[in-house]
Amino acid sequence: MRVFLLVNLLVFSLFNSLFAQKLKMEMKPGEMIEEYTPEKSGIIRKLPEGYYDKTLAQILEKASKKSLATSVPTVSTSEVIVTYEVPPPANVKAVFEQAAATWANYLKSDIPIRIYVKWRPLATGILGSAGAYSSVRNFVGANKLNTWYPIALAEKMAHANFNGTESDILATFNSDFPDWFIGTNGVPTSNQIDLYSVVLHEMGHGLGFIGQIQADITSNSTSLATAGYGYPGIFDQFIFDSKNKQLVDTLIYKNNSNQIFKQIISDSLFFSSSAVLRNNAGVSARLYAPKPTERFPTNPMGYMEGSSVYHVDQSTYPPGNLNALMTPQIARGEITAQLGPIVKGLFNDIGWYSSNIIDAELRDTEESEVLFTAKVYSDTLWDEKSLKLMYSIDKSILSATPVTSFTKKGANTYSYLLSLPKSTANRKVSYYWTANELSGKKFTSPAEAPVIAGTKFGSYNEFVIGVDTVKPIVVYSNPIQYIFTSQTNIPLPTLLAQDNIGIDTIYMEYAINGAVLKGQGFKKLTGDTYSYSNAFNFLAGTLKSGDVVKYRIVVRDKAKIANVVNLPASGFYEFKVLGISASTISYVSNFDLAPSSDFYLKGFDISQPNGFSSPSLNSAHPYADGSEESYDGGGGSDKFTNNDALLLKPIIIRSDTAKIYFDEVALVEPGDKGEAFLNVDGTVNRSFFDYVIVQGSSDLGKTWFNFSNGWDANSFSIWQNAWNSKTDKDGNSTATGSPSLLKKREIDMLASGKFKPGDQVIIRFRLHADVGAHGWGWWIDNLNIQGASTISNPILAIEPGTDIRDLQVSPNPTSGLLLIQMPLLADGNKEVNIVFSDMMGKMLISKKYQLTGNLFKEELDLSALAQGTYLLHVQTGDKLISRKIVLIK
Repeated sequence: MRVFLLVNLLVFSLFNSLFAQKLKMEMKPGEMIEEYTPEKSGIIRKLPEGYYDKTLAQILEKASKKSLATSVPTVSTSEVIVTYEVPPPANVKAVFEQAAATWANYLKSDIPIRIYVKWRPLATGILGSAGAYSSVRNFVGANKLNTWYPIALAEKMAHANFNGTESDILATFNSDFPDWFIGTNGVPTSNQIDLYSVVLHEMGHGLGFIGQIQADITSNSTSLATAGYGYPGIFDQFIFDSKNKQLVDTLIYKNNSNQIFKQIISDSLFFSSSAVLRNNAGVSARLYAPKPTERFPTNPMGYMEGSSVYHVDQSTYPPGNLNALMTPQIARGEITAQLGPIVKGLFNDIGWYSSNIIDAELRDTEESEVLFTAKVYSDTLWDEKSLKLMYSIDKSILSATPVTSFTKKGANTYSYLLSLPKSTANRKVSYYWTANELSGKKFTSPAEAPVIAGTKFGSYNEFVIGVDTVKPIVVYSNPIQYIFTSQTNIPLPTLLAQDNIGIDTIYMEYAINGAVLKGQGFKKLTGDTYSYSNAFNFLAGTLKSGDVVKYRIVVRDKAKIANVVNLPASGFYEFKVLGISASTISYVSNFDLAPSSDFYLKGFDISQPNGFSSPSLNSAHPYADGSEESYDGGGGSDKFTNNDALLLKPIIIRSDTAKIYFDEVALVEPGDKGEAFLNVDGTVNRSFFDYVIVQGSSDLGKTWFNFSNGWDANSFSIWQNAWNSKTDKDGNSTATGSPSLLKKREIDMLASGKFKPGDQVIIRFRLHADVGAHGWGWWIDNLNIQGASTISNPILAIEPGTDIRDLQVSPNPTSGLLLIQMPLLADGNKEVNIVFSDMMGKMLISKKYQLTGNLFKEELDLSALAQGTYLLHVQTGDKLISRKIVLIK
């Protein structure tokens, strides 16, 4: 196991007591940086006299040299793969591909770098944003412990793919910005902004020109504002003040302090590393850390989120300077088409030019022979004779024995077999690897081994040889509360399992309605050390409405006497099988008759809360904090619960009145002020906290989409005031809902673009609760989904302006047979859906036809129906019309 160990450096005792914390590799969402137009940011950046002519001459000279060159074209040392949310225009795509090629020609990685680009409309004044999709720390191959690396860099140093085919960098650019200069040659006018320069800049952020330092300026006072970080980023490790003191040295600068904030508005912040000094005539790179008002008069605090710290200084590197690429603002007419010596040196020293030892993790074992293996990678020359395996047995790592003779396999794989006499006693083996570049620079695995400079902490690996009695560590939660009778394949959540000597088998046992248990094994996910998958696969027709499926999971390790973990520890997980009723055009209920059979309710009920005059659909009052699933999927303490009210009658979406109406009170924990519901990548913003939402599924519950964004008590000031009016010591709202807080909600089921007319959609009402504050909850009444009262102009006959002009039905009234005729529409759609329902929207007949000629003609037999008035719905493409039909007998 890889551990972080406290070593007593004052007493070099062979019997020192070690305090160990496991340092597992961790991933978290990456940081994003947004870029603005000069007018939006207010940062003044002027082009020097003659800039246009000089730049144009340089471009022409470069093009001339390129055409005369006889050398072999540059071969990329990295593969950079650009994919797009929606394919952009060809000239825009050429810019993205050229920028990616520029980075690929400089960086070196044996793992593909994947960039996901969104070319879409953004708010006025925003050019774009970019950053790493994920940050990674404590991976094998890192050169700093407890330090976040952007994922593309982490994969390069680890020589491993951490995220499969998922993107490493997310970049979004404003397709609505009118003043782009789009091209890879030529010069923008004085009113244009060069897209290529902006894209090259943004990709730089995602590849490593980014960190973890953030500021809190809510006090609006430079003497009270603070800045800090959870753990530093690799960029942050090289930030120094004017006295060459490291900003993340907590012996000098207390984390999350006004001290650090004063430095990031000091105008004297620097990135200093050996390659930057070498490339920049011995001078550190000046970072952008403007003083209050001095260089940015409209900003009395100085600090600018998205600009400060993670850019080079605006005035030190003006337009035309070789190092201008990563300044916080591009001027209109400016081109920064090259990386520059500072950026190249900086990227080298954060890890893009590095030496790494990648050793296989050794687990505890019951065997007396152990094979140590490591691979050595280097972007420079290294001294093979300097490679050492340092190990100790039941002793301090500071008394380690060096191994210098190895069995070599291939160009870079080294191994050593350790054989020990058999013993009944457990033995602890501690070890690390070390080697030197020819320059004398040391590199180790794990990072900073064996002792972290300037601390009392050690970094090394360890494992135990002996009889194993340690149970596997397993992370799993069961979010499945219900499925539908139509579902046959039910994937289980990914199970994470780790054991000190290894996992032998993982399987589940399950039964339907208490029958004999059946077994089914889990499979290990390819390329993932700890992840296992499984799924229920039921034969069609096996499940019936009301069935209950129970299951448990058994995890066994490889010990000679197996250690076993059962999940849950006792009993079974279980979920209910739900039946779906016939589809309907509409659903209307005031809940007075408690239509509980229409809904599946989890965390909801149909009841009459105190102070209200009639029954309604209610969450628990108050609702509970989240406790069922973890946001990270790894069983962490940051948990959530989804409370659902699921309408079991699918709604056939209309083209004309696809609306949901209801009355509501939502005293649900409000998110941070001004926070959007969704992040730029479409995931829910964690700073929105609890929320309520209405969602739909057109594939019988396999996938769900939001009809609109979620909302909370911030939606109306009357709710927000009520929430804040009474709180307890833990920040929970103790205010109660009342009819005076009632608001009306209208939701367009077609607005999201995920659904279309004719779709049969299951609808659910969800209250999402995290572990933070909770409150009274959600009250819903007078639910109306495409009901008659929502139709401002019911269509009872063919009228001018309707979608299907030449639909004919006869006879009407009818005694049983109804003839429907309709010519082929000009849009070429040849599919026709016919739905016949009662006046309450209950579907009685549903048929789908394909037009084979120029005329649709079909006769419906209604003789089995009772005398009365009905509705005929005819839908083709996105057009739908309803006709009232009278049946007489």
